[in-house]
Amino acid sequence: MKRKGLACRGRIAIAALVAIVLAPICSLAQPDGLPRHAVLGATAVDREGVRVSALRPGGAAERGGLHIGDVIISIGDHPVRTLVEFVESVKAAPSGQPVLFQITRDRAPLSLRIVLDPAPDETDAMVDTLYQNVIVDSSLRRILLTVPKGVRGQRPAVLILGGIGCYSIDNASDPQDEYMRLAHDLGRRDVVAMRLEKSGIGDSQGPPCMTVDLLTEMRSYEAALAALARDPHVDPNRVYLFGHSIGSLMAPRIANKGKVAGVILAEAVGRNWIEYELWNLRRQLVLDGQPPAEVDRLLAMKEICMHRLLIEKQSESEIEQTQPACKEHNVYPAPAAYLQQAAAMNIAEPWTKLQLPLLLIYGSADFITAEADHRRLAEIVNAAHPGLATLKVVAGMDHHLDVAGTPQQAYDFRVKEHRLLPYDTKLGTTVLDWLCQREQCSAP
Repeated sequence: MKRKGLACRGRIAIAALVAIVLAPICSLAQPDGLPRHAVLGATAVDREGVRVSALRPGGAAERGGLHIGDVIISIGDHPVRTLVEFVESVKAAPSGQPVLFQITRDRAPLSLRIVLDPAPDETDAMVDTLYQNVIVDSSLRRILLTVPKGVRGQRPAVLILGGIGCYSIDNASDPQDEYMRLAHDLGRRDVVAMRLEKSGIGDSQGPPCMTVDLLTEMRSYEAALAALARDPHVDPNRVYLFGHSIGSLMAPRIANKGKVAGVILAEAVGRNWIEYELWNLRRQLVLDGQPPAEVDRLLAMKEICMHRLLIEKQSESEIEQTQPACKEHNVYPAPAAYLQQAAAMNIAEPWTKLQLPLLLIYGSADFITAEADHRRLAEIVNAAHPGLATLKVVAGMDHHLDVAGTPQQAYDFRVKEHRLLPYDTKLGTTVLDWLCQREQCSAP
């Protein structure tokens, strides 16, 4: 399970948004030398303990008896007090044999023995997914390279920059995994696609994901981009970036360093971070049915909490001593340094320098970003280079690139009912319609 998104109210995980940068030690894709990991099939949040927030249908966690809302105390011999310990404990667990989970359910202790699944490899009759790795800061990261079957020569390629959060992109058992589906959509039209597993997630080595800041994460994508450009399946002059959610902050900064043919964004941030978070919270409070006075009260508290954490850079414990409500308002699926770096960014500045074709995609059911922000980015680029940026609205698609209907329906599904939704195939169609106007693609 995963969440890909942006900052929002504490009740929903942030997933697809939102110093001197050192060059990666090595960026050439390596033959696979990483062992495959075990899969639990559950997502957790830090809310009065490490609490299960979602379960993959039919996955090991659901089969083993875990419920949404359970608080995980330990996994095997490893105590679980933080999300970092949760991820590390799952990663250390073997597949195919029972692992003892100590939990509490409705405050009552309970023991479960769960058999984790081995990570399956992706299969598709029309594409191959190659399991490779790239070196970032002296440790290996898993990369998944999806290539069309039976096509010779160098092809255009897309690097997917994912949303915020510590989720895996290696989800062959989930037929609706959005990044996998997009990569396979591209591969079926003779476009190579690369996905990067984050630090400490899945097969990847490196520091725990929840300790990695935004600039370090962006550096890992730069290493992946260099590896993609050098791959023998890829024409290095026809490599594009696809930035989803907080990937929209990284994409223009990486693109402006050169060696990119164009940029595609989906569900992007188009205003500075503090302003974005306040608008995002207001939108979600209204969808939640909160009365106007309560909306304004919570927004005032959010501003105080966020300013102390992201601008004044006070510790969370220090903030919560005087403002206990900030425990909810400052919940993020990334370390404080990650969000502090996002808050320090001038969102418009890199777009004023972009001289590449740009496609912006907005799903009309997205309650985490706004169509107006996408229009703003298009206007910034087109003001300097008329016609370079194009905006496409995908009716009914939500922030997670799924079919949801309206923003209210998407909010109810995601936040109130914790439902998983199907991938919106119109995303792949929209990307490929634009891309294939510039590159040679096979027939659909």
